[in-house]
Amino acid sequence: MSIAALEQVQDELRRLGIAGSGLAPGDFRLKKLIPPLEKSGAKAPVFAKIAETTTRLVDGTEKEAANTLLELGTLVGAVLYTQGATGAKGKLQPIETTTLGPLTTGTSARVLKPLVEALTTTGSGRLELVRDAVERNAFNDLRLVNPALVAVDDPYPEIAELVCEKVLPAYGKAIYDQVREGFDHTGRAGHVRRLKLMHAIDPKATRDLVERSLESGSKEMKVAALVCLKGSKDGLPHLLEQVTAKAKDVRAAALEGMSETKHADVTEAFKAALTGKDVEIAARPASRNPDAKLLKWLLEEGRSQLEALLTTKTKSKLGPLVVRFHTFLTCFHGRTDKQTVAFLGDCFDRREDLAGLASKDHYDGDEIVWKVAGLLCHTNAKAQLKRVADAHATLPPSVLSFAMVAAAITSKPDEVFTTFSPYLLAKKPKGKRGDQTAERRQAVRSVLAQTRHYEYWRYADHDLDLDVADRVQELTFDERWLDTAVEIDDVDLVITLLRKDHAESAKYLESQARKLMKRRDADWELMRVLEAMLDAEHPRATELYLETLEKFLGKKSRRVSHGYYGYWYGRLIPKLPKSAVPDLEALLPHLHDNAVDAIADQVVELKSKE
Repeated sequence: MSIAALEQVQDELRRLGIAGSGLAPGDFRLKKLIPPLEKSGAKAPVFAKIAETTTRLVDGTEKEAANTLLELGTLVGAVLYTQGATGAKGKLQPIETTTLGPLTTGTSARVLKPLVEALTTTGSGRLELVRDAVERNAFNDLRLVNPALVAVDDPYPEIAELVCEKVLPAYGKAIYDQVREGFDHTGRAGHVRRLKLMHAIDPKATRDLVERSLESGSKEMKVAALVCLKGSKDGLPHLLEQVTAKAKDVRAAALEGMSETKHADVTEAFKAALTGKDVEIAARPASRNPDAKLLKWLLEEGRSQLEALLTTKTKSKLGPLVVRFHTFLTCFHGRTDKQTVAFLGDCFDRREDLAGLASKDHYDGDEIVWKVAGLLCHTNAKAQLKRVADAHATLPPSVLSFAMVAAAITSKPDEVFTTFSPYLLAKKPKGKRGDQTAERRQAVRSVLAQTRHYEYWRYADHDLDLDVADRVQELTFDERWLDTAVEIDDVDLVITLLRKDHAESAKYLESQARKLMKRRDADWELMRVLEAMLDAEHPRATELYLETLEKFLGKKSRRVSHGYYGYWYGRLIPKLPKSAVPDLEALLPHLHDNAVDAIADQVVELKSKE
């Protein structure tokens, strides 16, 4: 029993050595081990010495902790050394080695353990851990190379693709042979990712595998091989050959592979696809092709389709024309040349004629106007954008969001507020069918919702094209929008627009946090509110955060996943003021052990903060 107690002491000393000696004073885990050590000390003086040193460490000060921790670790290690055995039976064999560049072993064990489990096991909640580790550059650690390679075959595709795109390429050619060993050109899933990964690491060495995959690989492997050939001149014959393949996915990959290539055969291939059955998969790649001849043809075809759309009277013929033109407009996505802007302006000017069109495939004239307005918002054509903004009162609710973006690009912030705030404040009249007040309010809200991008809580707002949403963050909006958000009781909008020293929003968020703390299922909403309060340096933010930890992660809580939620609540600890450290340390003994493990690193980070 005495040796078992010593091994437990050594485990705790290792933990404190990683977490920091400053956490040793008052450590409740070491306290539990003192009585059995004292009992063993009655028979063996060395155990009494260990018990006395352990007591001195637990009862001492932070200033003395480092020396005492080292003294205790040396003593325990010396005793255990006399009880162990060294050496191993068998024949010595050379260990295969490779160079991985300037990697370290700096990731702490508390981050490393759950990350390795996330990469090598299954279950929910793993994607968030891996994504967070990528953003914090935690993979720059030798110990994570092999677990990351295991993740190539992860059954959850999002994790596997994230690791293959963001993590493994950074290790370079050192992992190339290991990736190639497990490659099967007739396979799927992980084998497809291996081909893309090898091509990203060493395109020249992978060329033979790319060609073999094109000749006799699975459909998924052919698609991956075509992706690898994108932009290469010597790969153009392969791409042109596959543009007429039977499988739609293969044709789409071939067209994507030619999206940046100027060549007469490429232009003809796009013409054939856009006038045939492949307009849906050819439109986006065509929008990125720099060939002037292709652009000239696109404009001619676009005007021809528009005229046919507005002159056709037969309903059975009109529906397919609506769908085709809506899809064809994607060919102009991201284009800012004068000819394209003029064409899109003409389309917008004819919005009243387009408004009455409809099809059986959920597309109508309003959808076309929405797409045209969105395409114009990608440009810097001030005159055209002002026309979109000035038409706000006559536009469908779905297009109103683009009108507001256009106004924000071309007008002053106070003018935008004066024009569009009434939509946010308007109340839907009772009993009036077909009223669009709510839809118009949501259109304005969808623009404001994108003005700030919280790392983990971005809105999934379908009223605004995501490319346009990214542009919104570059624009300036009037400060009075925050007052309006408080007035209409929109907590998400308040968080998005929040700024420091705004009394009304500070009072509002505190009341929201109190409400959410009364619910057991409001973790994510509560975390958003607390993070916003901490970012705004709310005077009660720290107090509310500590109350939240004690309530939801305390030993008395009935929550099952203390470690999981502890990890996410722990992410907010570095945002606390350093003055919160004593209160945090006093709270630790009252939290569930798994929660303590999850937040200990963040406590140390805050403690060492200048």
